[in-house]
Amino acid sequence: MPAMPTSRLIVLIAGNFFVATSFLSVGGLLTDISVSLAIPIEQAGMLIAAFGISAAICAPTLATLGSRIDRRVLLTGSMAICALANILAGLSRDYDQLMLARVLAAVTSAVYTPQVAATVSMLVPEGERAPTLAKLMIGWAVGSVLGNPLSVLIASIFDWRASFTFIGVASGVVALLVWRSVPANVHVPPLNWQRWFQVLRSPALRWLTAATALTNVGGSAMISYIAPIVKAVQGITGPALAALLLTSGIGGLLGNLLSVRLIRRIGATGVAYKCNGISAVVLLLWPFLATWTAAIYVAQFLWSLGNAGFPAVQQARLVAVAPLLAAATIALNSSMTYLGGAVGATIGASAWTVVAPRFMPWVGFAFVVAALGCSMLGERAAAREKESG
Repeated sequence: MPAMPTSRLIVLIAGNFFVATSFLSVGGLLTDISVSLAIPIEQAGMLIAAFGISAAICAPTLATLGSRIDRRVLLTGSMAICALANILAGLSRDYDQLMLARVLAAVTSAVYTPQVAATVSMLVPEGERAPTLAKLMIGWAVGSVLGNPLSVLIASIFDWRASFTFIGVASGVVALLVWRSVPANVHVPPLNWQRWFQVLRSPALRWLTAATALTNVGGSAMISYIAPIVKAVQGITGPALAALLLTSGIGGLLGNLLSVRLIRRIGATGVAYKCNGISAVVLLLWPFLATWTAAIYVAQFLWSLGNAGFPAVQQARLVAVAPLLAAATIALNSSMTYLGGAVGATIGASAWTVVAPRFMPWVGFAFVVAALGCSMLGERAAAREKESG
């Protein structure tokens, strides 16, 4: 089996870039949306929770229903939905319309990211799966480096609706490129409820997906509210907020690039442990660092450096445990990613009314530590499953 052409990989990474930008955009625009629609911050934050819950439900369901669909059609269709949903968000005039548009956008995240990974796992040699899957997730990191801050910058010049419109138009262009790049008649092994039962029977897969969920609960509880947090703590808004998100995104990009290199040296498991460890330490120290504006930028850079590499290595770990179940396990992992994000955003909304903004990161700290524990238990279970054959 030949290596994947670079041009095809770049297009698929671009798809992840705009899926990530679509998913993350509300966090940076939360204050603008709240003011424009005259709703409280916590109500605006529920846009993030609704997106995550919708994606969590859709990921395994659509993975099963779509398992018999040609990958070119499935991936192109999901990017077309991303385009439509974001254009509708840009045209929305009230909270209900925006909520419906965000739920529709969740369909893209539920389909594209897990199924592009499952597709790539079918198109590259076994020895190249882990690093190639890690490279795919660079799109997410670049989305936070350029996409999310660019959305904030566009909103500061025009308004938040223009940001969504930009994402929609760009996603439409990517949909056309995906159609031209993905070969026809590529299929993954069909999914049925027996295969899902195989996934759920595996202690290793259960622990690893729990680690994914808890990691995202911990991160989302704080990062979903980063705009109002830094505004309250240090008065950071507008271009300064875009710069903060850019700094955080650069950390995320470096974290992804480092994870690709480190997978070859210390393995996906070792990288996962380091990602959770760095994230936990930064969340613990963030309230102390927040007394200095510059320190907030450093803290967000370091948090992203650790946090951003985790999704890619989790995909690699799941594929390594059960290669034939990749379409199911990666979809379930994405489901847990979005469910964790939704739960974290909901917890953050509740915490916002009782916890001082400076101490919001502590809300997520315990969840990230629990995720590290689940990750270790999952690795031990995987070793036992391998020994038992």
